[in-house]
Amino acid sequence: MYAGILRFLITAAVIPLCAHFQFMDGVTLVNMNNTIVLGVILAVGYTLLRPVVRLLLKVVNFCTLGLLYVVVDGWLIQLAARRVDNSVIIKNFWWALALALLINVGRTLVDMVTGKTK
Repeated sequence: MYAGILRFLITAAVIPLCAHFQFMDGVTLVNMNNTIVLGVILAVGYTLLRPVVRLLLKVVNFCTLGLLYVVVDGWLIQLAARRVDNSVIIKNFWWALALALLINVGRTLVDMVTGKTK
């Protein structure tokens, strides 16, 4: 339970922090309040939608050595950013992939700290 809450918080915080501190050149902050809403929506999407998509793509993902999951995560980020107006501007899909990698690193670190790694 504790690990799930931490993963949710990490997922919700990465985009607002990257946009606010200008950590990535391709992610530009427009409105901080909307960006926080975007982070929460993305965290809910990661919690609810991501497992279903991963289950559907499990066989194909084996052939791509796990890279398909990162592409799906980048797609989820771009989809959420387009749905929340005046939150962030993500220049292109490569920046969304970079955010997805950063989110996955944070989630993996939480799993390592809490002992939930597989």
